[in-house]
Amino acid sequence: MRGHRDVGRTLLGSSIAFALAVACALCAAHFYEPPRMHGAPSTWFELDSICALGSGSIALGIGGFARHAASGAGAFAARSPAARLVLWAALTVLFGALWIESLFLLTLLIAPTHALACLRLIGLWTRWRTERRFRNQGPR
Repeated sequence: MRGHRDVGRTLLGSSIAFALAVACALCAAHFYEPPRMHGAPSTWFELDSICALGSGSIALGIGGFARHAASGAGAFAARSPAARLVLWAALTVLFGALWIESLFLLTLLIAPTHALACLRLIGLWTRWRTERRFRNQGPR
């Protein structure tokens, strides 16, 4: 019973963190300006770049934090690295298509990290759902 709550808490925390990562990406899109190459300070110190780095860092943090819980028994593709790789690539392309219009080159930072976080959320949700279903069935 405790494992169900732990996975549920991890799922909740990761979902909130993913919402924060998306908010940071939206902030980066709002402040995005094409890079100025002549006479400008470093591109990495502009507000859009800082927000994009924050978004990517939060998403990577989700990937690391939820790694074990999202790949345990009952999680989507728990024993299939190939299936996870294909899903990650598909999610990267999807997020790339969603962000390319507003973030241009910063999409190369945001799309793969958001895909990893989303993959972990899928794994956490499927594991939580499996454990909940198992707990509700009880011993027979």
